[in-house]
Amino acid sequence: MSGKIALLSDVHGNILALEAVLLELDRLEIKRESTYVLGDLVGYGPRPNEVLECLMNENIISILGNYDEAVGFYLPTCGCKENSIRDKMRMENALGWTSQTVTESNKAYLRSLEESLEIKEHGIHICLTHGSPFSINEYVYEEDMEKHDDILQEVECTIVAMGHTHIPFVKRFGNRILVNPGSVGRPKDGDNRASFIVIEVKDDPDLLIEIEVIRLSYDYHTVAREIRESDLLDEFAQHIELGLVDE
Repeated sequence: MSGKIALLSDVHGNILALEAVLLELDRLEIKRESTYVLGDLVGYGPRPNEVLECLMNENIISILGNYDEAVGFYLPTCGCKENSIRDKMRMENALGWTSQTVTESNKAYLRSLEESLEIKEHGIHICLTHGSPFSINEYVYEEDMEKHDDILQEVECTIVAMGHTHIPFVKRFGNRILVNPGSVGRPKDGDNRASFIVIEVKDDPDLLIEIEVIRLSYDYHTVAREIRESDLLDEFAQHIELGLVDE
């Protein structure tokens, strides 16, 4: 029953970060069929089509993120936080540019994605969601204990995996675990390296589960340059460089 599983999330059109992570998964001998992406494949980054085509070519299973939903279904908003005029401007720029850039065939792929999935790998039952099991747009942070309690009461999986916040965490509650792999392509925790999670299940009477958040350097300078050369906002390049989004 032993084996490894990789969880990725929030690639956001950053093909160089994704390619670096996939090379690291090869080094770790994690198979593509044991690699899952928790949505937000597009948005903010300069090469959304390349990200989508890479995931399709590699046969990596992804679920739908809020940005994927907005682009794939031609929605006027991504459902992101909009607490100011500045937030609204960011959303309109990122969503507008991405919607114009993503091809119709790749939008069809986005529309084919499931909003959530339940999988069984190496004897472990895992729920995959983007925001939370209750909403594609819900932010669940490490300190949100009330939300954690609600999730654990409503969802029966051993591991519940969520993205959307771009900030990684691993929280254990007895034999139950909540995880967020952070963001491959647009971290928000002050560390500009790509973030993902590796789950290792070891042969043990109780199925020992080890979980590691991995941070990986990549050529973010090129990604920032490509953003600045596009019609995306220059501040999105700064976010890539700093690993931080000004709120």
